[in-house]
Amino acid sequence: MMDEREEDADEEAWLQLRPVEPLPSQCCGSGCSPCVFDLYHQELAKWEAARASKDRSLLSGEESQSCPSKLSPETFLAFRISAMDRLTEDTYCVRFALPRNCQLGLRPGQHLILRGKVDGLEIQRAYTPISPANAEGYFEVLIKCYPTGLMSQYVRSWSTGDTAFWRGPFGDFFYKANQENSLEKLPQSYQEKTHFGRLAQGLIEELVGSCRRKPFALVCGSAEFTKDMAKCLLCAGLAEDSYFLF
Repeated sequence: MMDEREEDADEEAWLQLRPVEPLPSQCCGSGCSPCVFDLYHQELAKWEAARASKDRSLLSGEESQSCPSKLSPETFLAFRISAMDRLTEDTYCVRFALPRNCQLGLRPGQHLILRGKVDGLEIQRAYTPISPANAEGYFEVLIKCYPTGLMSQYVRSWSTGDTAFWRGPFGDFFYKANQENSLEKLPQSYQEKTHFGRLAQGLIEELVGSCRRKPFALVCGSAEFTKDMAKCLLCAGLAEDSYFLF
């Protein structure tokens, strides 16, 4: 009888450790790979293996990071909040400490996933660090909070010295400088109107002068780029209502 009770108690303990399937609202919807549902199935497989071998140590899924090189898309690592600055009524800049003056090691275009828990519900959201890529000993994240946001409730509860859990990095679309040195791959209709090289005053004047009708220019780029292009277009004879900067 005692053995049966012990088996029942052990079975109940294992059932309490079984991963809970995420709700659709817990997915951040940004196409992360692995998604929160992918992780659920991985954790479920880990739980089943641990249960079969009766080894609960196999269930461990959190680590206190010793070096950012251990960042993993599958495993959440603990990072201590070293500073939390409120920039506006609903926006915070949060600094997380890295050990031994290490660097986070993310490339432009990559992001991390933050895990939070509100009223027993686990949630995950994606954030991109805003600190320089070569920042040592820390990384910073800019977080905007919303009145009804679940993660916003979690972020507002933070204080300096608290710990938050991150996993990543995610994102494999990396910026590469244009390596194309030929127009042959472009459609024929584009080849005559496409130019390689620096977009300087002389070229802009040539392009504007070759138009049969008064052109309208759309300029998209950084603030400095659009400012320079506006000057070039004005010098080329275009009025301010003949171009749009964005």
